Amino acid sequence: MSVRLGRGTATFGLALALATSAAAGVASPASAAPSSAASSAASSAASSAASSAASSVTAASSSTAIHKVRLYELTTKGGEGFFYTADRQELEQAVSKHGMQVTQTPLYYISRTAFPGGKPMWRLRYTAKSSYLVTTSPQERDQLVGSGKFVNDGILGYAAGDGCAAGTTRVWRLSNNNKWRLAVESHMVSIVNNEPGWKLDGLALNHFMS
Repeated sequence: MSVRLGRGTATFGLALALATSAAAGVASPASAAPSSAASSAASSAASSAASSAASSVTAASSSTAIHKVRLYELTTKGGEGFFYTADRQELEQAVSKHGMQVTQTPLYYISRTAFPGGKPMWRLRYTAKSSYLVTTSPQERDQLVGSGKFVNDGILGYAAGDGCAAGTTRVWRLSNNNKWRLAVESHMVSIVNNEPGWKLDGLALNHFMS
């Protein structure tokens, strides 16, 4: 029987806010030379518009920040599969309410929110037993969900894209009898060489070392 923790707790995808501002024109009196009061008002309005524009740029910049969170791996109850989350509250509920156990698998950081060059990570729940698969491919997501064997659990977080190489490391996905797991390269090699039955699915994503 599969475990479903709920779509809401695992969805971190947030739309980026793109702030824009428009400069407002200031009307001048019809006289040949504007009064000092009018000049003062125009100067004040221009200053206010500049301040507003600066605030908008700051807001736009902060909206694209990478909000890094730790990615955790857990084994599901009975060892039926692996479960991944970057939400501490969901992790605690998985352990206390669903009998999962946190592993010592070396995984690092993903982003809670979307950022330029980032890739969404979807967590898919296998319907036949308590097992989960992570993918950054929308084509694979649609194919697996369309097969009826998986349910889309939502966006787990955002991985580093190919253009974010600095400070990142590769993560691979392996599979074994309807179990799927993630592993950094050194761990992946150890699993393939020392744990019978596991095969390499391929490169899954890049994530941040710190």
